[in-house]
Amino acid sequence: MLSDTSTPTPTPTLEHLHDIVLSEPVSWVPQTVGWWVALVLLGLFLVWVGYAAYNRWQANRYRRLALNQLQQIEAELCIPDRRVTALLELPILMKQTVLACWQRSDVASLTGEAWLRFLDESYCGKGFTQGPGRLLPTLAYSPPATFHQLGDIGSDEANELIVLIREWIQRHRV
Repeated sequence: MLSDTSTPTPTPTLEHLHDIVLSEPVSWVPQTVGWWVALVLLGLFLVWVGYAAYNRWQANRYRRLALNQLQQIEAELCIPDRRVTALLELPILMKQTVLACWQRSDVASLTGEAWLRFLDESYCGKGFTQGPGRLLPTLAYSPPATFHQLGDIGSDEANELIVLIREWIQRHRV
């Protein structure tokens, strides 16, 4: 049997209340060596990724310059007085771009069909040997007396050649 000898509970008053004691906030600073090693490795990885991205960006500088020059040539094609000059600049742009990334001794002497095959092989396509790229040798080696005939190249053909050259500049592999 239980005895009824319980003592009455005192009624709480404001005098007995205390502030809530909060614990210290948890520190974000790693407490173990393993976390410091992980942070150092992460930092080194990020530096390496940044360095590789910078090197890739620098290595593709010639592409950006070539695309910029191609855009200028494309704008000049719309000006009737500059059309023939702009067309004549296309093979020069291609040769300069190729010389920027391949050995001069390997590519400088390429002309005609060998040049077109090289361009096709460097980007895995057929646009130079079987497409609008066939105009490049004509543009590159036309005698000055026939420059007026270059104006007969249609705007569709010129635009297709520009598209092909832009694609080649963006996609070719060394």
